[in-house]
Amino acid sequence: MPKTFGILAYPAGHSLSPAMHSAAFKKLKIGARYEFFEKSPEELEDFVREVREEHIDGLSVSIPHKEKIIPLLDEVTDAAKKIGAVNTVYWEGDKLMGDNTDYLGAQFALAEDAEIQLAAKRVVVLGGGGAARAIVFALLEKNCEVTVVTREAWEFEGLKKDFGDRIQNFDFIQNLENYDPDILVNSTPLGMKGKFEGMSFVDPKWFEKHQPLVFDIVYNPRETKLLKDARKAGCETIDGLEMFAWQGVFQFKKFTGKETDFFVMHNAAIAELEKRN
Repeated sequence: MPKTFGILAYPAGHSLSPAMHSAAFKKLKIGARYEFFEKSPEELEDFVREVREEHIDGLSVSIPHKEKIIPLLDEVTDAAKKIGAVNTVYWEGDKLMGDNTDYLGAQFALAEDAEIQLAAKRVVVLGGGGAARAIVFALLEKNCEVTVVTREAWEFEGLKKDFGDRIQNFDFIQNLENYDPDILVNSTPLGMKGKFEGMSFVDPKWFEKHQPLVFDIVYNPRETKLLKDARKAGCETIDGLEMFAWQGVFQFKKFTGKETDFFVMHNAAIAELEKRN
């Protein structure tokens, strides 16, 4: 009987994870299927019970469940504890485990595509939500000087609690002019297809004085307004599919114990995006 994996999210239908993992299963001739598990926050506890009873083999976890699922698992890895979020659920013996591969996705997207050494870089992260937590953790692991810039003061509180004074500065979007980073990261949904499309926190004029590497975690569209403005100003850019495919590569290893090629997942994600758009 084929193993069962899936994306746990609410909503789940937009996810590219099924296309990526299915392509990797096919390439490696693994008998497995990957499904959509669209569950509301109210359904989460019952669904995790179902995962245990039916022994669903693994889950990619997305919004809004990355934090709420933690107390429902047997154990989580040190990285997931420090980040405060889980994006990967898998079995280790009879234990239902949680891990976070988003931070590895961020590290590899930056290091592989930009061919840079992350160590000690000055980085401004736009946003302070769940995605920002994984990215901040990834950067701090490489001893980067991290500044978090957001519109919401409340987002600072959780980050301060979990990362303490390892984050160099906390500031607001209107003060972005005060910083001249090596790397600028957008960890917010601004620019995403739909109601946020065509929007950016960064005034195009900012790039007249600053030339960072610009990384946007949004992957639909692949070139957001932020990336378009940055590219026009001569900045190097990295789109969100890089991080998304890399986190999928590490997640697949947790699911199956096998290595998959980055380009198998990346190309599958691109093909699925093009089909939808």
